[in-house]
Amino acid sequence: MKNNDTYKKYKIVFTDYYFQDINKEIKILNKLGNVEIIDCNDFVSEEIGNEEKILNYLKRTKAINANALIVNHAIIGKKIISQLKNCKIIARYGVGVDNIDSKAACDAGIVISNVPDYCMEEVSDNAIAFILGCQRKIFQLNHILKSNSQWSYEKIKPIRRLSKLNIGLLSFGNIARRVAEKLRGFNLNIITYDPYFSNKEKYNWVRFVTLNELLNNSDVISIHTPLNKETYHLINKDSIKKMKDGVFVINTSRGGLIDEIALFDGLKSAKIAGAGLDVLEYNDEIDYPKSPLTKLDNVIITPHTSWYSEDAVYELQIKTAENVYKMLSEGKPLYEVKKQEN
Repeated sequence: MKNNDTYKKYKIVFTDYYFQDINKEIKILNKLGNVEIIDCNDFVSEEIGNEEKILNYLKRTKAINANALIVNHAIIGKKIISQLKNCKIIARYGVGVDNIDSKAACDAGIVISNVPDYCMEEVSDNAIAFILGCQRKIFQLNHILKSNSQWSYEKIKPIRRLSKLNIGLLSFGNIARRVAEKLRGFNLNIITYDPYFSNKEKYNWVRFVTLNELLNNSDVISIHTPLNKETYHLINKDSIKKMKDGVFVINTSRGGLIDEIALFDGLKSAKIAGAGLDVLEYNDEIDYPKSPLTKLDNVIITPHTSWYSEDAVYELQIKTAENVYKMLSEGKPLYEVKKQEN
């Protein structure tokens, strides 16, 4: 360890997590030496979206002077960040950091870390499963069969050959690139819109287009965009109007990227042929059954499980702990999220 910090005491707070335990993380963090772990999970899980109650709890438990916060879904906004006087890092279990005020953290000199390569394989697999399931109308066929409805091909027409389609990827980050790489073997046309992606030469088999071109030309649109002010309701009434008739919409990213009323109307009018959604615009997956989209036979909805495999969970816990360990011991985490405007 550097700078003779062996005897320095570190206070590390876990606000919330969904794992059975955090023994793996504690084992890594104990390498820092004198470590105090404060586990707020029992409290925060009940007040996950209430920043004021989280702040009051952190004060009562003397956790507000933590050197590091490890968070999952807890809202860590400006109120909390302004009082984290000793905090060096806020480490998130996951890829997105939209529950953390990254601007406030940056202004306070607090590093935000994530695990950007977490669940890449799982989410990309799920996106492809949605693409195939929707385009081949597998779930509609399953529903027809199980409901003993009178069978007719008219009920599923049209189905087109996959290799004849344009697959549009909204954003071209880590997960979208894995989707593209896995789809490449299907010999179809892949287009993408991502104004921030620069290494286009490496992907010369993908066509980079404008947003309007992607909306106009895609037979399937798979969304992989982070959620922020710029992308909120990126799929809306106006963008749906620009889409091809009979398009399929896939979302394994964030629910807030889609205006669900506009999506519902597009599905009811048959402008949109079907949708595969792992995320909806609710704070808790337990509320997903309330969505009108669940009533539509041409919509596949899963309760935000694209990320899941036992391997992904193990990797997430280890890398999140290593982010904190490296930040406190070496001054730099494995992964650092640059400042974003929330």
